[in-house]
Amino acid sequence: MKEIEISKVIHLAEGNKYEKSCATFDLVDHIYKVDMPKSLRGRKPAVQAMTLLAEGIIKYGYEDSSEKSSSEEE
Repeated sequence: MKEIEISKVIHLAEGNKYEKSCATFDLVDHIYKVDMPKSLRGRKPAVQAMTLLAEGIIKYGYEDSSEKSSSEEE
């Protein structure tokens, strides 16, 4: 079994810990909807989520009011 790269975990823990924690938990809940690289498919969902966030494959952030209204219209 491959180990998680410690540099990825450190990168996630650098700042905005609350936001990153929320994004990770939300991603774990919806991980089945994500197109995943083959190298991650056999890993645990938490490891998949942390890796996807650390590598920038999945983006997270806040929506401003204009983005929110445009996404609701669609």
